Amino acid sequence: MQVKGKRRPPTTARFVAVAASLLPISLLPQKAAAFELFGHRFFEAAPDPDISPDAQRYTVAIDTVGADDELHAAVLAASALWTGRDDTPPPSTAAFLSRVNAEYGRITAALYRLGRYGGTVEITVDGRDPDAIAPDAVLPQLAKVAMRVTPGPLFRFGKVEITGAPPLGPEDADFKKSTPAEIGLATGEPARAGAVTESEKLLIDAWRRRGHPLASVVKRDTIAQHDSSTLDVAITVDPGPAATFGPVAVTGTQRMDAGYTAWMTGIEPGTPYSPAAIERGQKNLRRLQVFSSQRIEEAKTLGPNGQLPLTLNVAERPLHVFGGGVSYATEDGAGLEAYWQHRNLFGHAESLKLSGAVNGIAGVNPKDFNYDLGATFTRPGIITPFTDLTASLEAKRETPDTYTETAITAKVGLSHAITEQLAVSLGLGVTASRDKDAQGTDKFLLAGLPLGLTYDSRDDKTDPHDGFNIKAGLEPFYEANFGNTGVIADASIASYLPLDHDGRFVLAGRLAAGSILGAPIDEMPNGRLYYAGGGSSVRGYAYRSLGPKENGVVVGGLSHLEGSVELRAKVTNSFGVVGFVDAGNAFASSYPDFSESLRFAAGAGIRYYTGLGPVRLDVALPLDSKQSGSTVGVYIGLGQSF
Repeated sequence: MQVKGKRRPPTTARFVAVAASLLPISLLPQKAAAFELFGHRFFEAAPDPDISPDAQRYTVAIDTVGADDELHAAVLAASALWTGRDDTPPPSTAAFLSRVNAEYGRITAALYRLGRYGGTVEITVDGRDPDAIAPDAVLPQLAKVAMRVTPGPLFRFGKVEITGAPPLGPEDADFKKSTPAEIGLATGEPARAGAVTESEKLLIDAWRRRGHPLASVVKRDTIAQHDSSTLDVAITVDPGPAATFGPVAVTGTQRMDAGYTAWMTGIEPGTPYSPAAIERGQKNLRRLQVFSSQRIEEAKTLGPNGQLPLTLNVAERPLHVFGGGVSYATEDGAGLEAYWQHRNLFGHAESLKLSGAVNGIAGVNPKDFNYDLGATFTRPGIITPFTDLTASLEAKRETPDTYTETAITAKVGLSHAITEQLAVSLGLGVTASRDKDAQGTDKFLLAGLPLGLTYDSRDDKTDPHDGFNIKAGLEPFYEANFGNTGVIADASIASYLPLDHDGRFVLAGRLAAGSILGAPIDEMPNGRLYYAGGGSSVRGYAYRSLGPKENGVVVGGLSHLEGSVELRAKVTNSFGVVGFVDAGNAFASSYPDFSESLRFAAGAGIRYYTGLGPVRLDVALPLDSKQSGSTVGVYIGLGQSF
């Protein structure tokens, strides 16, 4: 491609930045008029300390001859003179000329990326060839840069020969594009340079998935046939030998046990090499919350017996962390919570978390608030690197309008991540509680064996755009004071569907249901019965204000059903809007009884996006104001509603 040659000022066609060339004063700092009186100068602007006194200011005009909008925009984006026209000017004539000469390579690369291999780039500075200007030359205060870019014809791929490509297999099942042809490297397709480089990466990654960590491209030939406007491509890939994992060396540990840290990657020496195993190991280390950074580096050569040595580089976080949060809802009141956590008690990432929360702050009487105190101990890697032991003790007091419950709960359990998305849990929990409601005061002692299954494929936990979050739980229980044996079953699913390529519009849906079998309503703790209403249920209705009633008072139910649909739109990078509809209720029977109709609410909200997740403000209107006893609900929190 010709990049120099005859250079002349652009004549006609398409110009950009003409405003800058017609009004050159617009790029100069605007100085107020100054005058001198008795030796003192007034209204004189101070010089900008960040701009060199020898700085070379300029205007730039770019003419892309016959280019479409995509190509024109690509040329503008590639030009450092254009994108930096409002930034600090080059500090000298030499620096300015260096920036001008770099434009040839930048714009040429942009043309190649779009399949234009026969174009020309002509640049003049004040009508002169930049090569004819001395580095110490004195140029006008506003040097006029003119570029004329002739893209030339669109090239298409001609002969495409790939040697050493791996055969398709089950390793490629999770990849939408797994062959060079699928990303555009095929005869007759536009010859974008990116299709070649991306194909090389795709081929190397495919071999790595098959256990060949040292795969490389050993030869690439690209020949532009200008007479036919085609680009012939020949790529040769050397897969290298198959390998197994070697030992994992660890650097950077201080309080953490180095051997335990290597074991927590889940990478076993001698097993077949897999990039997915390395990625999962790094994610498993991240969830420990002990390291501020962790990176597994692969050796450049194989060791004995075809093993690939690995080096794990880590940096530890401070031992202690504390945090807190606030929330507010007009129907539920304000909420405050705080926690303190020790992240590495004995060198195996054991954590101790102490937490406290006060919710339902809607008045001045502390007796009406809800309190929650808890202590949780977690020991990761108890059996396998992906199995955790958790023990917790919680004391709480809840005072919704219909009852007051004071309870202490002790739990111990195991959780195991089968895959990155699928996990199971098993535990034992005992709760002693004292309930006071309109029917009187009861005491309960309930022991349960909770079993859980979760599947979480969300792309972001606080602001999901795609994927599913599915939870299912089954808890056989025995209540000692009334002698009831039964089971509590719960299930929920949330789904997220992006409506555009960038995920700025998302349709989100949630459905949840639960059932208690084996005990009547009046022989179950109020805290284990089902209610609906509130910021995490049916917005617009007060917290736990929906459910079966006795003598006009909500008493909780043995089943519930609720759901939500939201349309989320990100208007700018910082702000978004949401429209939603919620529905739900709790029922006296162990299965939803639709003779007691669902309650509906509708509303809208705004989101302010932060590094921790979106700050949420929702306003909901109950569609049965007589049932809710209110007309509107306002909710503030961090993260999407589900």
